[in-house]
Amino acid sequence: MKLAFAFAAAMAATTSAFAADLPVPGLALDTEIKLNHAVDAEATTLTFNPELAWQPIVDGPATLTVGTTITAYDSTAGATFGDDVILFDAWEKGSRPAIELGATYLIHNNAELFAETTWDVNDNERGEINLGVSFNF
Repeated sequence: MKLAFAFAAAMAATTSAFAADLPVPGLALDTEIKLNHAVDAEATTLTFNPELAWQPIVDGPATLTVGTTITAYDSTAGATFGDDVILFDAWEKGSRPAIELGATYLIHNNAELFAETTWDVNDNERGEINLGVSFNF
């Protein structure tokens, strides 16, 4: 667990940002690295969440996204640290992460419409489609 925390701290210290504007107008890559420790379960995980976002009209109201969440470390995965590092298991059938698809449309400065779904790469099946509106205040 200490090694996972050290890895996450090193990643945060050596990079100023994980977001990048790509050479295509309206296209951006945003990556979140998240280290989580569940106290009651005594479980630690480290995940990477790369997400590609595209605005058909630059700074317009619509944004389309595609991303995935990849688990790199899970303290409950094995008996030793080497067993807990599961980053490369994401390439194996049955362990592949789901593809997350989304779309948002800004209807006001604090409200947006959204549509979200997932694609299970292991089973070649679409997940539940969620449609809604969110308000931020």
